[in-house]
Amino acid sequence: MSESHEDAELFAANDKEPDRAVGLSRRSLLKNVAGAALGAAAAGLTGVRGVRAQVSGLYTSNEPPEIPLPMGSLTYLDRKQYIHNMEIQAHLPGTTITGGEPLCVMWARGKQRLLPGGGGFVDISNAKNPVVLNKGMTQGSFATVTYNTKIKKWIMMVTAAQPLTMEVPEYPHGQYDKELRDKILAYKGLRGIRNYDVTDPHKPNLLQEYNTGVKGNGTHHNFYDGGQYAYLDCGWDDQLRLENLERPYSNALMIVDMSDPANVKEVSKWWVPGQRLGEEEEYKKYRFAGDHTSWTGNHGAITVPKRVEDGGTVGYGGFGAFGMYVMDLSDIKHPKPYGHVQYEFDTFGTIPFHTCLPITADAAHPRLQDIVVAAHESVEADCRENYHTPYVIDVKDPRNPKIIGFFPRPAAPPDAPYTDFCFARGRFGSHNTHCWLQPGAAKPNIVAMTWFNAGIRIFDISDPAAPKEVAWFVPPRDGDIDKYITWWRGTTENVFVEWDRNLIWIGTHEGTYCLSTPALGKPVLEPSKVQRWSIPFCNVGWDEQTPTTLYFGRGLSQMG
Repeated sequence: MSESHEDAELFAANDKEPDRAVGLSRRSLLKNVAGAALGAAAAGLTGVRGVRAQVSGLYTSNEPPEIPLPMGSLTYLDRKQYIHNMEIQAHLPGTTITGGEPLCVMWARGKQRLLPGGGGFVDISNAKNPVVLNKGMTQGSFATVTYNTKIKKWIMMVTAAQPLTMEVPEYPHGQYDKELRDKILAYKGLRGIRNYDVTDPHKPNLLQEYNTGVKGNGTHHNFYDGGQYAYLDCGWDDQLRLENLERPYSNALMIVDMSDPANVKEVSKWWVPGQRLGEEEEYKKYRFAGDHTSWTGNHGAITVPKRVEDGGTVGYGGFGAFGMYVMDLSDIKHPKPYGHVQYEFDTFGTIPFHTCLPITADAAHPRLQDIVVAAHESVEADCRENYHTPYVIDVKDPRNPKIIGFFPRPAAPPDAPYTDFCFARGRFGSHNTHCWLQPGAAKPNIVAMTWFNAGIRIFDISDPAAPKEVAWFVPPRDGDIDKYITWWRGTTENVFVEWDRNLIWIGTHEGTYCLSTPALGKPVLEPSKVQRWSIPFCNVGWDEQTPTTLYFGRGLSQMG
């Protein structure tokens, strides 16, 4: 029997059953596609294969493709820690600090330094003895904290959003499971931002709950530097599409006037053409349209390195699969793109462009001027998506940003029970860079980046075309392998660098660590006053109200 007749008989045997590789029965194919060519195709599988390839391709439905768990994956969570060229200075279990995605987070007064954490603050003044202040005093998880010079108050902006439609064993397809989607869409809480006066961090004062829309996601991670405007990573309605299964809608850019943090006013909105439902002709121009895996929206608000009210006109923002946009803010009421860049290789899943960190470089580092580090965020646990890496982007010409460098893939520790972080369980890939605004003078060649189950990674970008990894720390894993929700994200989420004390703070799912590395210099562990900030126009006048007898909960003798 010829090969074509064998194939034809096998195909005919399944005439009444759906062809699971195609999602169509032979009978429906013959009924719906007329013509002699199809009749000839039905006579032999070679022709049918041609129809399959043209109609349905590799994946045969609109569900996200299922990638199997790698065979070498651990069946347990590794409780060991691994460290290279770093030293642990302190460990605070139970409360994790925020940093990285919100690009301004430190509160300071005198020698006291606080980072948001646990719905309150973590006092990191004494690096060897961090302590929790006011846990649970504010609502929301992600906060920006900056000093507003005009009103002479420390302002905390906290995000408010509907829950994720995260895939879990009960709902493996996230938003594409109707039951889960309906539950999330019934959310009645605030979508938007909460502004607090935290001048006295023991008594946060809620100034306003600002609703960005009764439908949509609300806000996720926002940029506010204490000036007139805030830039929100915002889903204001249910018309911003998202292919990925983690949310029912996507986010875009909303700009608000923060002149009075108790009376926020919307200024403008912008989204990628094709991002809104109804813009189908624009959307169909993208290769990923309809793939049900790609992140088609903003995931970290644009970073604006010079305030608009001071003459700034540029912002940098990651819009997932759409790429990184350089935004023209010369007309704040009508923002528009200067230019944008996308990843050079096709890929599904992940968030190819997450947040953007403009490197603060002086004349001594000419190669690092006009450079932006664009972080990718992995989404699926256990490498069940294409691997991605962060980029170094040259933005000298805002109309033509160019990817000039890629960060290296972290290697598994030589003494770990796995040969690749794909096998370590949980997400493997970058997430957050260090914050844009930090105490001290920035070291422009050093980039600290969290990497989920690969911990914290420290890179030297002196050669921006070839970043080099110089130090890393992988904390012990927490969670229960039988409870997916406890470990799927990996370990390390956030990072904050104190340039002036040569300290690195990371937030993990288990708690907070203080680290040092020779790549920064000798650590300063005792409390010390901030002499300058990495962005000179931010936090101006921050220390005007320094108490002379008490630093909020710690006497002067305790502050050093």
